Amino acid sequence: MPIMRVARNPSSRAVVLAEEREDRMMRSIRNGLGWVVATLLLVLVGLALAAWVADPAVPRNLLFGQSLSEPMRVQDSQPQEALAGRSLENIAIGAPVTLDPRGIAAAELYATTMQTVALLVYHKGALRYERYWSGADATTRTNPNSMHKGVLGLLVGAAIADGHIDSVDAPASRWIEPWRSTAHRDITVRELLQMSSGLEVPVFGTWQASRLLLGSDLERSVLDLGVEAPHGSLFQYNNASAQALVMVLERATDQRYAKYLSERLWQRLGNAEASLWMDRPGGQPRGFCCLFATARDWLRVGRLFLDGGRVGEDQVVPAAWLEAMTTPSLRNPNFGMQVWLGSPPTTERVYNRHTIKARHSAPFAAEDVIFIDGYGGQRVYIVPSRELVIVRTGVSSADWDDALLVNTLLRAVRR
Repeated sequence: MPIMRVARNPSSRAVVLAEEREDRMMRSIRNGLGWVVATLLLVLVGLALAAWVADPAVPRNLLFGQSLSEPMRVQDSQPQEALAGRSLENIAIGAPVTLDPRGIAAAELYATTMQTVALLVYHKGALRYERYWSGADATTRTNPNSMHKGVLGLLVGAAIADGHIDSVDAPASRWIEPWRSTAHRDITVRELLQMSSGLEVPVFGTWQASRLLLGSDLERSVLDLGVEAPHGSLFQYNNASAQALVMVLERATDQRYAKYLSERLWQRLGNAEASLWMDRPGGQPRGFCCLFATARDWLRVGRLFLDGGRVGEDQVVPAAWLEAMTTPSLRNPNFGMQVWLGSPPTTERVYNRHTIKARHSAPFAAEDVIFIDGYGGQRVYIVPSRELVIVRTGVSSADWDDALLVNTLLRAVRR
């Protein structure tokens, strides 16, 4: 019987071969992606282990620390050191007769939209409006982010008045000994206050920045930074400059920062007990952030600028120092010494070359706005010409618009 031969369709065979090649290619791609993913995971695990070995506080605070979206969970930032207070009922409460209710309603709407925790409006010698959200009240402490820097600036002025620091133009290396033989030796206290020190700016997201923000040795983090510009040559908002001021204060006063702050300023304001986020037990507080206090405590800080540094008959901080703090600095006319200035008019603020900008949808409606700034809308606004202090704390947002709340309330106040 003859053998039957089945004719093969050349085109079908080509299709089969193409499918086999495609299948082999897909398997190769999947295998390659698997190796890439595995390699990335190994790298991430290696980096995590390296960070843990280098400083366990960094990954611990990153994973379990306080979130910017939960400003009241200050207990998540550990360890802390108590800042002794002396609660005084020295804030007069007044009816909102000096405020247009339509303006207050508009400000309240914006505050609610931006997930505010506390909004206080102090006008003509009395607290005229006070509201809390999310279960907070007058005893609730929140994370103010960089508002601590305003308090730090006041405390430097107190140390100068007390003779611990002879001049803002003294080199910081007089107290920070390791700087004496380096390029840092001529950085002045003034330049640290005005953010023109020339210190290297740690870039957010790098180990260097994480170590400063979250680590357990703030002093070493600062001392390891180089100089990236001649001191006094340009404005660069830098947490390290603020932390260097903490180092200066502790050495100059020969006291722990919390003790000097409590006795020299905090208690004399009449503020309640607060707390500071420390790098480690017995270490240093983060002078650039994280002074956990109530909205009324921040109101008393703001009132110092209205009252020429006085609390009743007590001249807590020299009036001349407050004038110096609110004088435009040479390298940034919208920044004085650890506080921001609303004039000259602007619609955005640049912190440094590595950080997002803060925006203003319009210039401020008063020429003499001073504000103590914390990231994402933590604010104390002071307007001396209107006898006005506004305090806002809450969820931090890069969309916070400084002009909306302030200008709404400026239009609401009745002279």
